[in-house]
Amino acid sequence: MHEDERNKPVLVVDIGGTKIAAAVADAGGNLLGKARGATPDSSDAAVLVDEVERVSRLALDAVGTPLDAVAALGISCAGIVNTRDGVIAYSPNVAALRRTPLRSLLQERFGKPVRLANDATLAALGEWHFGLKRSVSDLVYVTVSTGIGGGIISGGVLQEGACGGAGEVGHMTIDVNGPACPCGRNGCWEALASGSALAERTVAHLEAGDASILGELSGGDMEKVDAQLVAVAARQGDRLAQEMIAATAFYVGVGLGNLINIFNPSLILLGGGVTKIGEPILGPAAKTARERAYVASACDVEIRAALLGDDSPLYGAALIARERSV
Repeated sequence: MHEDERNKPVLVVDIGGTKIAAAVADAGGNLLGKARGATPDSSDAAVLVDEVERVSRLALDAVGTPLDAVAALGISCAGIVNTRDGVIAYSPNVAALRRTPLRSLLQERFGKPVRLANDATLAALGEWHFGLKRSVSDLVYVTVSTGIGGGIISGGVLQEGACGGAGEVGHMTIDVNGPACPCGRNGCWEALASGSALAERTVAHLEAGDASILGELSGGDMEKVDAQLVAVAARQGDRLAQEMIAATAFYVGVGLGNLINIFNPSLILLGGGVTKIGEPILGPAAKTARERAYVASACDVEIRAALLGDDSPLYGAALIARERSV
């Protein structure tokens, strides 16, 4: 970015499995004029780009910033992102992001430079730079939401891999005979511990006739049973909901134990919608992780909720929009 562009705001967008968020980031990284929309249920990339533009303009209008005043766009998106070519190779939970040249589509639509990376990778970067103020050198960030993703900082360096694909922790195999994953394989961490997995497991029990207040809470519509509704039922003492959350916490912990063994971080930050359930997820997951991690006996790891909440990827996107990383 040229020197005269450095004080201009940047537009940042986070494209997730269920929602699109946008904001204007000033030169100090402050997020202004945040706006949200739903991720379209469409395999047409043009439909997705239309919604990205709509939500982005809401964010711009909220702070009275014209698009012409923006220096660049930083895009966070779920899936395998080839940062070299600007192509989303595959996204299990967003049908429009499969072999999609997203960078060129957005540059054509907005007429601005566009830089993009995986959402969890950018969340790790945002948490490390803005939340932790670079106070640790070895960090793993995990988002447990519609799917599961991760970002790794090791030795003070963001791990991006050969083409930006590092950190796809949600697709490590936990059980080779486990349930099908949206990625097309079986037994992935995402297929066992994500919000989608929690909902699917709960619905299977409900359809098998298990007693629960979730039938009443959902109005009998099983499509309304999601992780947050299960959490509501659990807080009301529903035994099935509590058991489903406990199972999810166990699987989250198993995956975290693997990450501790591989990366030996001093800190693991957990973000995403499922972690908003709070202690029923975080406490048992941390306990299981420490019990199962081989290296935990020699070097303890702190496991806690992320600092920046849902905004973590947007903060990371603000950094790459200005051509900054670790």
